[in-house]
Amino acid sequence: MSGPAAPAAGERARCFLALLPDSASRDALLRCRRALEASRGGAARGVRWLDAASLHVTLRFLGDSTRAQVEFLKHMLPALARPLPVLDARRCAIWPNRARPRLLVLELDAPGALLALARESEELARKAGFEPEPRTFRAHLTLARLRPGCALQIPAVPFPSLAFESLSLMQREHQANGARYQPLASVALPGARHG
Repeated sequence: MSGPAAPAAGERARCFLALLPDSASRDALLRCRRALEASRGGAARGVRWLDAASLHVTLRFLGDSTRAQVEFLKHMLPALARPLPVLDARRCAIWPNRARPRLLVLELDAPGALLALARESEELARKAGFEPEPRTFRAHLTLARLRPGCALQIPAVPFPSLAFESLSLMQREHQANGARYQPLASVALPGARHG
């Protein structure tokens, strides 16, 4: 397990628990992104594509986290590490809808092992003192952020299958050109890998 220090006493960090894709999956996602960008509408105004280092599947958004909560989660993170199958992408979608576009996402199949991991992440978050998450877990990976009025068209492109190499406690940092995600702690996941 690795990562930078938790926030100082009295400070808070914007955190979430996430799955990070392996290198072959990141490469496949970048090929998918290039195909989407090359399509009609892929270069539409108001599309901000995420870079490869930012690609992840959020298991549980935590929000403002104290130093004690971060340290507890770092300590407990290895208990969540378990094998996951390779996940198939079902489709690209605009969330929440085309009338109010905010995100371009790759929706993923959610086998039992992933749903169980999401439930255990929720239980761990509650033990750390976070309020229950009112939204149902939806397996997805964000490819781009969309500005209001964005007219992005989604062409038929081959969607990749994804393998995940680590489970991480991530911190979101705001920057002038968008958010940056930094792992505070990571554990390797045994199991499925691309060849």
